[in-house]
Amino acid sequence: MLAVLLTGQFMCIIDVLVVNVAMPSIGASLHASGASLQLVVGGYTIAYAMLLITGARLGDRYGRRRVYQAGVITFTAASLACTLAPDSQALVAFRFAQGAGAAALVPQVFSLIQLRFTGPARARALSAYAAVLSAGAVAGLVLGGVVVSADLFGLGWRPVFGINVPIGIVLAVAVPRLIPPDKRPSDKRPSDKRPSDK
Repeated sequence: MLAVLLTGQFMCIIDVLVVNVAMPSIGASLHASGASLQLVVGGYTIAYAMLLITGARLGDRYGRRRVYQAGVITFTAASLACTLAPDSQALVAFRFAQGAGAAALVPQVFSLIQLRFTGPARARALSAYAAVLSAGAVAGLVLGGVVVSADLFGLGWRPVFGINVPIGIVLAVAVPRLIPPDKRPSDKRPSDKRPSDK
């Protein structure tokens, strides 16, 4: 369960920075303006920041496992769309969608760790969580440089987004198998009826 949660977190952190390295390649390939390139980078962060609290609230209301899985699916679908984007305008729109998926996914990670782990296990899980946060930032820059330089299959910058797709598919399948369903509070309320007088 922890591996599933932290992989989703890692995937979202990488996408914040991996695009920075690919900017020159994206600009040349899509003939994008400087403003469009700024939105490609910033659109993800804007959507993520604006919807983060909403994502946390949705997890409280509809179940953290369910919202986490929905975030994974949204993020993965948006990553595939970014890979196939025909122009910079479409890429910007798909980056906003990626940010929305991340905003649904990320709040559930910390909440599920707090709810599902106790004692020393929780301490270890939180240590791993902190390590993923720091490692993801470094990995995003390194991975972006490696993927763009490799020019995989002659696709230039597109595999920068495509690497998320197989990971996201595996996560979407693993979530219902490895993360227990949320414990929903009982809907029963104390009866307001008074015992009938005899």
